[in-house]
Amino acid sequence: MSLIPEKPIVISPTLAATLGLEETVLLQLLQECQAHGNAVESSGFNWVTVSGQRILSLAPFWREEDIRRLSASLHEKGLLLIGGGGFSAQQDFRFAFNESSGSSQVTQKPAYQTAVNPTSAKTIGGSWQPSDDALRQLAQLGVTRQFAQQQIPQFVAYWRERNVPRHSWESKYIKEVWRQWQQAESTNHRRRLEVSVTDEWRPSVDAMDILVKQGGINSNFIEDAIPEFILYWRDRGDVSSTWDSKFIQHVRRQWQFYTGMMDQDTMPRTIPAQWQPRETVYDVLQMANIDRQFAQQIIPEFVLYWQENGTPHASWSTKFLQFVKRQWARHNQPQSTSGTHGKQHGSYSEGRIRDRSFVEDLTDRSWAS
Repeated sequence: MSLIPEKPIVISPTLAATLGLEETVLLQLLQECQAHGNAVESSGFNWVTVSGQRILSLAPFWREEDIRRLSASLHEKGLLLIGGGGFSAQQDFRFAFNESSGSSQVTQKPAYQTAVNPTSAKTIGGSWQPSDDALRQLAQLGVTRQFAQQQIPQFVAYWRERNVPRHSWESKYIKEVWRQWQQAESTNHRRRLEVSVTDEWRPSVDAMDILVKQGGINSNFIEDAIPEFILYWRDRGDVSSTWDSKFIQHVRRQWQFYTGMMDQDTMPRTIPAQWQPRETVYDVLQMANIDRQFAQQIIPEFVLYWQENGTPHASWSTKFLQFVKRQWARHNQPQSTSGTHGKQHGSYSEGRIRDRSFVEDLTDRSWAS
């Protein structure tokens, strides 16, 4: 009994070395389909139609996407003509070999002879240049002549290293330059959207919705974060097209620390004379790019007022954090905001720290809230 129950697939070693082993196997299978099928001559080529399931049955070691990939590769190498769309298991596959029929007979010179013919497929030369016609085709696609010519050295060097023969280097060149042009245009478009942050910058409505409605962050806390955010990025001079995303991350990090401090302090008490903020306060201030030295300098003023006031509070650290952020915004951006936010700053006209609950602190726009 034979160990090989089916007819073996015979391939050419030379062809496999030239095209690749998988492409050679598929080429031979299609050659068998042509030899046993009913070819129809059209436009000088013998076209054969085979069901997708039939081809899969001849190559059970491949999946549908494998045959689609390999047939596309043969088409790109100039060996195979494909009628209609790419290979599909649910449809008939119509193909022809890229050689003149020469006669009405189905039997003709095998396609692999064309593939290894040096006059048919060639490796790219070191001095290769695209024709004016290729450059005109690219120009019709919107590619500038300068850009197309700039891609030539890289294109030639890449394919010389691989030493792969092709029927049409110009076709490959046009596809590659068009792909590079689209990537360059996409990059340029993103850069055109990049802008510097200005004193008038405000987070978008969508960004506020994400923070307030989805994140549960108090809107006044967000308002307090805007001046410090502007100051930091304005001084850096960076440009970006994603300021909203940066601001969302900035506020979320601060809010996480802020609420953590609130959870740690629950019992209202008066402020002691030697009071100092928790270290986490400085962590939040660092995320807001506020100098630690600046915060430490205004501790005595903060403590003095609340000692005189005598009102107990559950979290002096959170109250101090809000105080520092408002003072920092006024100190560094006295003209950066206007309108409603400017009026909020104006609420400090009396220069007093008001005695409010935590909820009132967030609602009140005075510097001590």
